[in-house]
Amino acid sequence: MHHTARHDLDEAEALFAEHGDRIAAFITEPVQGAGGVHPPEPGYLQGLRRLCDEYDALLIFDEVITGFGRLGTWWGADRYDVVPDLVTFAKAVTSGYQPLGGVLVGPRALAPLEADPAFVLRHGHTHSGHPAACVAASANIAILRDEHLLDRAGSIAESLGGGLKRLRDEGLVGEVRGVGAIWAAEMVDGVSHLAVRDAMFDRGVIVRPLSASTIAFCPPLVIGDDDVALCIDVLAGAVRGLR
Repeated sequence: MHHTARHDLDEAEALFAEHGDRIAAFITEPVQGAGGVHPPEPGYLQGLRRLCDEYDALLIFDEVITGFGRLGTWWGADRYDVVPDLVTFAKAVTSGYQPLGGVLVGPRALAPLEADPAFVLRHGHTHSGHPAACVAASANIAILRDEHLLDRAGSIAESLGGGLKRLRDEGLVGEVRGVGAIWAAEMVDGVSHLAVRDAMFDRGVIVRPLSASTIAFCPPLVIGDDDVALCIDVLAGAVRGLR
């Protein structure tokens, strides 16, 4: 296994040029989540698709974070108009009410398995397809669809992303990154993201500290504008109190 630098298409191209005949697949998040919330550089995902096609490798999207409306589309693949060969998902398929994960298998990966009628893919596990988890997923997907919750991602981007950018312009936070309903802010020098997390928790807002200096926001799509405003105000108060 080889790890490439974040969104470095040149490194990926060099890797394929050197080891293309040995590369079975390339896996990536459409938007890097736990690594600090980094949307892809323009053309990066399209470039990976091109490389995988050229060298007959599978392109795998890890959509545990980006799937089921987080970016305003059902999949990050839809948002960036790239078709992967496999998609992994979890969490949001049930909104976390039941543990469930899965893999979407496209025709490029499925065709070799179906080519041999005697072949059996023995992938069953004790709790595979558990009915309670699957019913929760079906109900959750129906709510996302019927209540048009995917449309909320754009509104969250405006209110949450806009609020974080205002704090950046005021000098309270550093770099701000995000798309749809996933955002992050870098803390300025001298302000601990862990201390900010604790101070915000004491004021009733739960955020996630990432890497060495990042605070991430990944609110539910049902969040209201008042609660988004509360998140911004509490972050601002926490930073001011620590400076």
